[in-house]
Amino acid sequence: MKPMILNKRLLLLIFSLLLISTAFSQKAPIRFGKVDMKDLEMTAYPSDTSAVAAILCDYGFFSSQDFSFIRLLRIKIFKKEGTSWGDRVFPTSAKTNIRGITYNLEDGNIVQTKLKNESIFREQVTEDYYRIRVAMPNVQEGSIIDLEFKHPWLPSEWRFQDVIPVRWSELIIENSPYIEFRKNFFGFEPLAVSTPTRWAGKNMPAFKEEPYMSSYKNYITKFDIEVLNIKLPGSGGTIGYFREYCSTWDAVNQHLIKSKYFGLAMKQGGLYLNSIAKDISSNYQTPMDQLIAAHQAIKEAMKWNEEEALYISSTDLRTPFTKKLGNASDINLNLIILLKKLGFDVYPVALSTRDNGFLSPINPSLDKLNYVIAYVFLDDAGYFLDATDEYLIVDMLPPRCINLDGRIIDEEKSTWITLIPDKKSKKVIQFDLVLEEDNILNGKIAATNYDYAAYNFRRDFERYNSEDEYLNALESKFPGLEILTYELSGADSIYLPVHEAMDVTIKNRISSSGNSYYINPLLFEQLTINPFRVEQRNYPVDFVYPAETVYSLRLTLPDGYQVKEVPKQIALKLKDNSLSALYQVNVLGQTVQVTYKFTRNKTIFSDDEYPDMRTFFSELVKKHAEPIVLTKL
Repeated sequence: MKPMILNKRLLLLIFSLLLISTAFSQKAPIRFGKVDMKDLEMTAYPSDTSAVAAILCDYGFFSSQDFSFIRLLRIKIFKKEGTSWGDRVFPTSAKTNIRGITYNLEDGNIVQTKLKNESIFREQVTEDYYRIRVAMPNVQEGSIIDLEFKHPWLPSEWRFQDVIPVRWSELIIENSPYIEFRKNFFGFEPLAVSTPTRWAGKNMPAFKEEPYMSSYKNYITKFDIEVLNIKLPGSGGTIGYFREYCSTWDAVNQHLIKSKYFGLAMKQGGLYLNSIAKDISSNYQTPMDQLIAAHQAIKEAMKWNEEEALYISSTDLRTPFTKKLGNASDINLNLIILLKKLGFDVYPVALSTRDNGFLSPINPSLDKLNYVIAYVFLDDAGYFLDATDEYLIVDMLPPRCINLDGRIIDEEKSTWITLIPDKKSKKVIQFDLVLEEDNILNGKIAATNYDYAAYNFRRDFERYNSEDEYLNALESKFPGLEILTYELSGADSIYLPVHEAMDVTIKNRISSSGNSYYINPLLFEQLTINPFRVEQRNYPVDFVYPAETVYSLRLTLPDGYQVKEVPKQIALKLKDNSLSALYQVNVLGQTVQVTYKFTRNKTIFSDDEYPDMRTFFSELVKKHAEPIVLTKL
């Protein structure tokens, strides 16, 4: 006999009804609505007085009787910066019942303010996935926040550690013959309790982010939880209900292909894009020109609403196109349809953004996917495309998407693809300066930005209301710099480098002692601090993209000055040439010529490579600190 397949909405309704009668089978460490006076009187977290807030208790219980989950979350606010913990977004797989109370101590009395329904904002991302934002009332320094969540199914994640201290975090998952799930442990802090059904973390320190790291979510101590299948008994020993979830990456692929919010949406025809495709075919002859034109056409037709999304926001792709506004999936799936109309071999690539954490090749997870881009095969090469950002060019991903690997979604070609870019952040800077008698430097600065350096310049320049505002900010950033004239070119043509040329006066860059004068030859490009201060690091260094800086200084000295001492030439590099730096200073008569080149060919350095990389930057800082010493006759 075939298993009886229940309607999914009916199943959720059954679980919702069962949820009403759910009770804890084990006593929880806290009780909703009852706080300790000592916690309210606490003004700082004992083991971390710098903490802006702390999670006093996070308790989760999964019932094997009705597949319901209950979570109790209690947070203490210590500082004004910590009040943001009263306004949080919580992902959930189904509709959630929420209760909340904010406690404050006023004149020695406990004052309660209950969470109102109008302060709970629910967003249905897909038929399976919701986001809920909770804005707790009357949150201030000293407050305690109590939240209770009740919903069907297991959560996709359970954190024992966070970016604020956690006094106690406990998860209980009762054994059930009807549900099979997988939990994957991450992090470096040990658990205080670990049994087959109960896990707890005690006095977990706040996770401290280090420079150049990917999302902290990759390294905090936590479980990622994935439901593999649900099997409910029927009558007479038969299976009443069976559903298999995404137990393999191939299953994830098939789920997306069959989803009306993803794969099926791309099969709706896209007739509204026919005129754009016809215009591109008529006006551009080569495939690359057509690829660039299609990419630009979607960027001009739709504006990104800043929402990272795997699924489209409607039941069809025409709706957001007509509105000229959409999430990342709305925009990039429309781009894929347009490219298919133009005859390109193009596929969606599903990925997890940097702030969402890595994808695991061995632990499939549909929940971890939160973004989609396009990938085109053309002339034995592959090109990434993302049309959410006006400054992106073909084969350039926004930094948020550069996160190890993504998955090509296709019925035949589903596979992994690396998201590490070939393009680098390259900057060429030239100083041509004359030293005047009053120790002022006059001359010219020229800077050219390529690829990611150009992309970052355009995005930064966009923040300013005018060119003058940008120049004022530049002068504030580099004290002593006065910009007399300024010329900008290439900023409006995203496939060209951005070039800046300026006439400048520079003060306060020369110090003296007796008859000796000191000037740092790297001026505004000097690296003064090693960004890698800790001796040991447990997680990789992630620079996002490769980089190259080429710096030159031509310094002309007036008569009566001569060079007494210059930094010695140095060539630094790691064994695999992933990092290198060349620095040399030459003197010819009254001219000092400085050349410096820094190259980073690799983007990710493992914790094993960290000591050598840290030493490299320490040596670089020392070299950058060496001045040119002048004497005056």
